Amino acid sequence: MFTFSRRTAAAALAASVLAAAGLAATATPAAAIHGGQNTTVVDHPYAMLIETPDGAQFCGGTLVAPTKVLTAAHCVKDAAEPRDLLVIGGRTDLSSTKGTVRHVASVKVHPKFAVATLTYDAAVITLAKPMPYTPIKPAGPKDSALYTVGKTAKTVGWGMTATDTLGKRLKSATSTLAPLKGCAPFTEPGESAALKVCGTPAKGTHDSVCRGDSGGPLVAGGKVIGVVSTGNKYCDDQYPVSVFTRVSAIAAGLGLPAV
Repeated sequence: MFTFSRRTAAAALAASVLAAAGLAATATPAAAIHGGQNTTVVDHPYAMLIETPDGAQFCGGTLVAPTKVLTAAHCVKDAAEPRDLLVIGGRTDLSSTKGTVRHVASVKVHPKFAVATLTYDAAVITLAKPMPYTPIKPAGPKDSALYTVGKTAKTVGWGMTATDTLGKRLKSATSTLAPLKGCAPFTEPGESAALKVCGTPAKGTHDSVCRGDSGGPLVAGGKVIGVVSTGNKYCDDQYPVSVFTRVSAIAAGLGLPAV
């Protein structure tokens, strides 16, 4: 019963969001971890689940302060009642009831968010009560070295693991940072690396984000440097690339602490 209700609710939510947004094929919100490996919230205490009131997991987030969760704008902008969403920390397995559930006090979408291009695709959720987990600092203007092409970074999420396979637990994937053209067809010529980050699979893998991973963290150097925005929408090996909103570009617009 749990699997069926979560599947149907998630499918309905995804369909409604895409219909409302009218997104182009190259700007489709991302899914869950394709490939990668199992991990836990012990290793990633800042990783947050975002669910609908009926228990459908559809996005992720990053705890950047006890009451602040960084996520993707497309995850919350078209939600009928953002304050009805639930944020859950400390839960590795989706079938578990472990962890801490918090209600949403308010949502702030980046003022420059453009749904057609997914630029400035970031938002901050303020929780009704603090989370009892260790936050991670957001990258700031002084952290340009963390975005160096060729370096690696890690993302985590509970999303789909294959085209028709829902995720069951937290997974991680390692990406190699690359020029934006390396994430075609999910990036366009002329887009700015000052706003977006491209992650390509580590050598010998097909690791990427997939549906359900949207809003989750890209982490390097002990900081969250990206927010999962778009990428491998079919969750297969054809285009195993991941596109992230660059956190250092959106921190000031969302009132995140300067570091």
